[in-house]
Amino acid sequence: MTSRSRRSDQLTLRVGDLTDFSTALIVLAELAPERTTLAQMTFFLLAATADLSGKPATFSSIKEAVGPLINKSLHTTYKVFLDKPLTRSDYESKRQGLGWLYREENPVDNREKFLRLTAQGRNIIAELMEALDGAKPQPSAKEPAS
Repeated sequence: MTSRSRRSDQLTLRVGDLTDFSTALIVLAELAPERTTLAQMTFFLLAATADLSGKPATFSSIKEAVGPLINKSLHTTYKVFLDKPLTRSDYESKRQGLGWLYREENPVDNREKFLRLTAQGRNIIAELMEALDGAKPQPSAKEPAS
């Protein structure tokens, strides 16, 4: 068996994972505004994962963990996920964010702001997880013993 065919066989074994990933992208595309970038959605999912694990992240900690994968303009565009503008000039003065995340002061260092999911953000994650659960084959119910 050649190296190429072994790799192809390995990929075939992962079709289910690829299907799940595709499903997640479709759901996110349906829930997010049309011009939301993959980098922005990655940022949101990382912030959500950190918050749900009980260790909320900051913008800087996410950017540091991901490195150059998150582009420089994300520093301004991630605000689209916030529940309210940070300053009067944000979001073209009047436009509100999606309300999926909010910033919470670190009680130990008020200069640091944790990114936390709002109720709406939790709903978005719940919809995403439901879609992923629906994409997976459900175990068949055993027939009752006679």
